[in-house]
Amino acid sequence: MADVLEKLYSQRMTPQMLAEKVLEDRLGGEMPSIPIDPFKLMREYGIVYQFMGFEDLEGIYLVPEDGNDIPLVGINYKRKITRQRFTAAHELCHHLKDRRNEACPIRSTQNGIERFAEQFAAELLMPKRLFLAVAGEYADSGKVSLDGALQIAERFGVSFRSCVLRLAYTFHILDGEYADLNKRISEYKPDKKKAALGMDVENIDLLRQAVDSYEFYFTIKPDIMWYKFKNEFIYNENRMEGLNLDEEEVAEIVTDLRMNGQESAYCQEKYEDIIQVVGHAALYDYVLETEDKLTIYKLLDLNKKLFQYAPFPEEAGKTRMNNNLVLGAKFETVDWREAAMELVKLQVPVEDLMRDANKLTISEFVLQALKIHHRITQIHPFRDGNGRSSRAFLNWMLRKKGLPPIYFKLTEKESYYKALEKADGQGNYLELLRVTIRELFRTIMRRS
Repeated sequence: MADVLEKLYSQRMTPQMLAEKVLEDRLGGEMPSIPIDPFKLMREYGIVYQFMGFEDLEGIYLVPEDGNDIPLVGINYKRKITRQRFTAAHELCHHLKDRRNEACPIRSTQNGIERFAEQFAAELLMPKRLFLAVAGEYADSGKVSLDGALQIAERFGVSFRSCVLRLAYTFHILDGEYADLNKRISEYKPDKKKAALGMDVENIDLLRQAVDSYEFYFTIKPDIMWYKFKNEFIYNENRMEGLNLDEEEVAEIVTDLRMNGQESAYCQEKYEDIIQVVGHAALYDYVLETEDKLTIYKLLDLNKKLFQYAPFPEEAGKTRMNNNLVLGAKFETVDWREAAMELVKLQVPVEDLMRDANKLTISEFVLQALKIHHRITQIHPFRDGNGRSSRAFLNWMLRKKGLPPIYFKLTEKESYYKALEKADGQGNYLELLRVTIRELFRTIMRRS
């Protein structure tokens, strides 16, 4: 790899020349498809990138200490995906050109090195020949309107602002006066315009690119990460939903229930909340540790484990015996007489997913897992605990792909439920995929 990098950049290269060299090196002279994937390019040149919660940085490139070290790029998680892509391309430039520097952070002030990287990013994501060809599709009398610029920006996966500036100042083909361009960009409000036109405000394909080349490595052992996940999710989340005990009381009850099971003094209906918390914790202990083969039938075991400390545990892990209504849902659950058979139908998709886990990209795997998860919520197979059981099953599937467990905090649950509703009403899983990918990134940031 070092030899390849040395051949890519020479001192007299312009940003455009270096960007063209990169695309030629990767594509062998073929016309690139758009949107160009800067995350994949980083991985192909040996970079590991991680999303980070920076306050005043867009990104940073950390130079490897020696030939055995891995170059690392940090990208600000709080930014829009179009800006994150630009940052990825910017930091790729530092890897190709400036890797002898100790670190290359992107701040608001720019020197010559940073300006070169910014120009490289624009040239890489909006290659001249291809950009002009696409712009020509939206030109009228040789000029592109702001509406046309919005469509071009969407196709190249760049921000509206960067596209407008390239049209105006690099190629001089933007309609209207340039003097008040910043004001025109601000007043245009591209996100509102996208929504009005029925376009996604955040292109899901760009997010899929970001996750498909992501390295979900843990700075702590995976089992410790799951332990931290379990504590935060099981205890804090359940306490937010009505459990008002302090930590010492919780610890005492948990210990007694685990030691004595149904003989525990706490195995009573008045302790139902804490009983379910303990069962929930035990359920995730199993999901983390088990080497059992994952099949749809294991969903029954998960529901049984959830209620294993309840006064009548034998009622759990069985499909319901009546029809129920899910409050707020925009669908009818499967008739109780068909619930078991509908679950059985999911065995083939589960088998296929487990068989192809290593072949599928991360986003493809997650999308198929979410379709299974969503169908379970529609079947609603159990009398109680359907949501918790189905989400545990989802996390088990994610574990099989080497992905971190996820949960949606109270502030994020609304997005999750709306995404489920969209899948219910339209059969559209892309919003569910979007919120799940975002949560995967948030989870690894919180745990690493």
